[in-house]
Amino acid sequence: MLAMRFKRILTSTQFKAIVTTLIILVLAFISTYPAFTGHFFALSNDGSIHLARLESLYQAFKAGRLPSLVNFIGFKNNGVAMNAMYPWLTMMIYVIPRLLIQSPMLAFALGFFIMNIITVTNSYLLAKYLSHNRLITLLGMITYQFNAYHFQLMYTRVAIGEAFGYAFLPLIILGLFKIWNREKSGIFWLSIGMSLVANSHVLSLVIFTIFVGILEIIRLFSRKIDLNEIKYLMLSVGLTILMSLYSLLNVIDWMLHNKMVSPTPGLIGLDPNNEFSRILSNDITESATGAHMGIAITFILIYLLAQLLSKATGSWRYWAIGAGSIFILAQNWLPTFKLINTPATLIQFTMRFLTIVAVGTTISLILYLNHNNWHTTSTTIFISLFVIIIGLTGVIQIHRQNQKNYLSSLPHDSSSAAVHQFRIRHLTSKNYYENIDRMDVPDYHSRIVKLS
Repeated sequence: MLAMRFKRILTSTQFKAIVTTLIILVLAFISTYPAFTGHFFALSNDGSIHLARLESLYQAFKAGRLPSLVNFIGFKNNGVAMNAMYPWLTMMIYVIPRLLIQSPMLAFALGFFIMNIITVTNSYLLAKYLSHNRLITLLGMITYQFNAYHFQLMYTRVAIGEAFGYAFLPLIILGLFKIWNREKSGIFWLSIGMSLVANSHVLSLVIFTIFVGILEIIRLFSRKIDLNEIKYLMLSVGLTILMSLYSLLNVIDWMLHNKMVSPTPGLIGLDPNNEFSRILSNDITESATGAHMGIAITFILIYLLAQLLSKATGSWRYWAIGAGSIFILAQNWLPTFKLINTPATLIQFTMRFLTIVAVGTTISLILYLNHNNWHTTSTTIFISLFVIIIGLTGVIQIHRQNQKNYLSSLPHDSSSAAVHQFRIRHLTSKNYYENIDRMDVPDYHSRIVKLS
């Protein structure tokens, strides 16, 4: 009787919405929990920088003020223009929990949980638009969320700005697909996605803008573009600028009126030997030359590329070719040293292209399964579990290594630099504030100009 009444109360649509919400929350939770088990977090150098940024934002809002564009909290209190050059608006998902909860570690964990909810939700929106098959949608969500490179961004590099870019890229692609299908709502989704990236990480904005531009150039040469599409794109650009105005003006104004120490330019490529050895050992420790997507996602990409030899039709082919091509370009096989002293060196690491490879692989997989009328539940569950297990065991591995390093450092003299680093990188509520002032970086310090 109770079950019958419950079914009457909830329509089929409402029930599906509740189930989808629960799936998103569960996937976000299991993506977050392993990184905080044992009440500690494996912190990196970049992580310490973001801790200082978060503390600066928290203290400003706690005092009822907008954050200063120059950070005097952290960075040895030298005054670094981090808030000017790194947009902070999306960082509020970490700051708001801190304002509501006394424990900074719990607030930090909640920030990551919210970010994972955002990433899973956005990948769900993209997957749902591309496929009405719930099995394919689920697999698409999991493939994007549990990509090992995603967890490297979040939990080993702790590159929060780039992780935001990873989270919002599906919205950008969703907007593009809608615009390509002549749906006006695509203007909204594209501008929302691009503006959220602009309010998070400028370099990701540049990379994604170039990526969108290349896609549109391909459509132009394919004669698929028309005046309506150009109109929708221009409206999206206008809306993006309006919604990003505060962050972009801060960056532009600060660059025009101040001389700063810029990040070291370079273009370090992925080393296939290092990369594939790490894939086999599921090692996601921080490495500019060894970043990877994990054995599960790499196998999926290789499988899709292999299918090109036997499957002659389907739009999935173009995304597979694109993802594979970008993956190859990211390797150090090419003479990237010839790009020294060009704007390309602002990218610094070609591993950053793996975000685009990840979304391309996910889209290709979804469209491939659509093309083949996929309805195999057991295989979907197996692949999903395989992807999830590979992703999570990588996080668990680096988390345990951090704890092992910390425990091995305890019997030794804390004056040793290596011992101190092992202890301080084991972030807990006890050393949280010590970590805030640990890192000092040359980037975005004011440059002293000597007048002759």
